[in-house]
Amino acid sequence: MDGRLILAGRRVDTGESQESINPATLEPVGRFSLGSPRDCDLAVQAAKSAFPGWRDVPAKERKQIFLRAKKILLERGAEVAETIAREKGGPPTENWSMEIFPVLEALDYYARAGVKNSRPRRSRPHIFLFYHKRSEFRFQPLGPTLIIAPWNFPFLIPAFDCLSALTTGNTTILRPSSTTALTGLLLGEIFLEAGLPPGVLNVIPCQTQYAEGLVTSPDVQTVMFTGSSVIGKKIMALASRNLTNLTLELGGKDPMIVCRDADVERAARGAVWGAFCNCGQSCGSIERAYVHTDIAGEFTERVTALTREIEVGDPLAEDTDLGPMTTLPQLRLVEEHIRDAVDRGAEVLCGGDRVSGLKGYFLRPAVLTKVDHSMRIMREETFGPTLPIMTFEKNEEAVDLANDSEYGLTASVWTRSRRTAAALADAIETGTVSVNDHMTTFPEPNAIWGGIKQTGFGRSHGPYGMLELMNIKYRSFDFARKKDLLWWFPYSRRTRSLFENAASLYHHPSAGRKARALGALAPRLGDILRKVPLLNFIRSIPGLFSK
Repeated sequence: MDGRLILAGRRVDTGESQESINPATLEPVGRFSLGSPRDCDLAVQAAKSAFPGWRDVPAKERKQIFLRAKKILLERGAEVAETIAREKGGPPTENWSMEIFPVLEALDYYARAGVKNSRPRRSRPHIFLFYHKRSEFRFQPLGPTLIIAPWNFPFLIPAFDCLSALTTGNTTILRPSSTTALTGLLLGEIFLEAGLPPGVLNVIPCQTQYAEGLVTSPDVQTVMFTGSSVIGKKIMALASRNLTNLTLELGGKDPMIVCRDADVERAARGAVWGAFCNCGQSCGSIERAYVHTDIAGEFTERVTALTREIEVGDPLAEDTDLGPMTTLPQLRLVEEHIRDAVDRGAEVLCGGDRVSGLKGYFLRPAVLTKVDHSMRIMREETFGPTLPIMTFEKNEEAVDLANDSEYGLTASVWTRSRRTAAALADAIETGTVSVNDHMTTFPEPNAIWGGIKQTGFGRSHGPYGMLELMNIKYRSFDFARKKDLLWWFPYSRRTRSLFENAASLYHHPSAGRKARALGALAPRLGDILRKVPLLNFIRSIPGLFSK
C-alpha cells in the first residue's frame, strides 16, 4: 500500500510516518506519511492554484474523468474492499455493498449531474416594473474545499464529499482520519489514475493541530466535516475566524418506530441489519427502537434470535457478518453505555460482551429491553452494535419519544399503512426519514444527507448538497431604451403619489379602491411610459385580478 501523501498530483514522502493498525489483529497494516504544517500549506496552495483551471473545465470533460475513475474502481474493487477490511474491520462483502458499489453509482451520477447542474436557470421577475429585465441564476464554485473525513466509512464518505465538490468546480484538500488513512490515500490514487489534474485533489493525513491550521487558512473557502458534535463545534469556532462556508454532519441517535400493523418479520430483520451493520458505527444506524406494545413481544423475540445468529469474527473470513469495532476508545464507550443502562434497570437479552479467543476489538451485538430516556444508551450517540427496545401504545407517543433527542439526522417508520407512514414521516424531526427500510438514504446520490439540532447544519449529496458548495449568483440584464427609470432620483411628491396609487391598483383587496387608483394613474400614463416599458403594464394586467 502506498502511504505517501498526494500533493499537487505527486506522491510525497514527508519523512514522518505513522502505522495503521488492523483492529481485528492489532497488527500493522502499513505506514503512511504525516503532513507537516508546511505540507498542509502546500496542499492548500496547490488547490488554490489549480482552482481557476478546474473551475473552467467544461462539465463534459469532468464527466469523462469521473467515468474513468468508475472503471478504475471497478477493476480495483477487491483491493479497496480488502484495504477497508484491514484498516476498519468491516467484512469485504459489506465493504462492497456499503462503500464500493455506492461510490460506483455516485461516480456515474455526478458524471451526469455535473452537466445538468452547471446550466444557468432563467428567472422571471415578479415585480411588473422589472418585467423587461432578463434575469437568471448562475451557479459558480467557491474555491478550495477542505474535507475532513471520519474513519467509520473511510471510502464512502470522502468519495461522496469529494465528488460533490469536484462536480461543482471546486478543488479539494482531503484530510482522512489517521485511523484509516491508507483507504483515503487509495481514493486519491484512483482519481489521479483517472486523470484528475494536479492540485485538484490533495490527500494529506496530518495531526489534529495541523488540521486546525487547514480550517483557519484564509484560502480555504468551504469546510465539510463529518464527526462528533464536540469536534464539530470546535471547527465551527475556527471557521468563524474567516467566515468560511461550513457543512457539518455531527452524528445522530436515529429512532426506529415499529407500528402495530408492521410486518414483524421484515421489521425485525431490518432492525438487526440497521443497528448492527458496520458494527453499528454509523451516524445513520438504528440506535433506539420504539415498538407498539401489541407486537413488542413477537418483535423482540425475533430480533434476539436473529442477533444470536450473527457471526462475529475475522472480517476476511467468508462467513463473517460482523468484524471488530474500529477503535478501542469507541469499544469502551459502547461498554459504558451498556453498563449504565443495566445499572438503571435495563435487561440485556443477548450480546454486549467481548468475544473470547479473538485478539482485536470484538464485541457481540447487544439487544436490550426495559430501557428509558434516563439512560445514556437512549440519549447519547452510542456508535456501536447495540439495539435498545422501548414500547409505546399510541403513535403520537412514539413520535414524542423519537423527537426527544438533541440529534435529528435520520429515522425510519415501519408500517403497512401509507397514510400512517406519511403522517409519522412528517412529524419526526430529522433530515431524512425512510419507510420500511433504514440506512439507505446516504448511499443514494440523488438524495440529501444532513440533519438538524446537534446533528449540525447544511446538506451534502445530490442537487441540494451541491448548492452548499456554490455561489448562487443572480444576474439581471436591462437593455430597455430608457434614459431615466421611474424609481431613480430626483424624488418628488408626484412620484410618491404614483407609487401609492400603483400599490393600491395592484395590491388593495377592494375593487373600488383599485378603480380609484386607476383613475388617478390614467392622466399620468404618458409620464410613466417615458420611464417604464409599455409591455410591462400589458403583461401585468392579469395580475390585477389575482392579487
